[in-house]
Amino acid sequence: MMEMEGLSRAELARKLGLSRARITQILNLLKLPEQLIAEIEEMGDYWSRQLVTERQLRRSIKQAI
Repeated sequence: MMEMEGLSRAELARKLGLSRARITQILNLLKLPEQLIAEIEEMGDYWSRQLVTERQLRRSIKQAI
């Protein structure tokens, strides 16, 4: 298992093969209210079609704040 504790966002991005911007986006998701996270999880994750778009998430976040 990779050691991730204490890494900067740039270092974490390099280790995971992602952009620093994507790491920031993922970390920001962890700051959402638990209720909103639960609602997003209830929407499901289907590979055949995209149920939740970034636009929908942005709208939900604005309403929650």
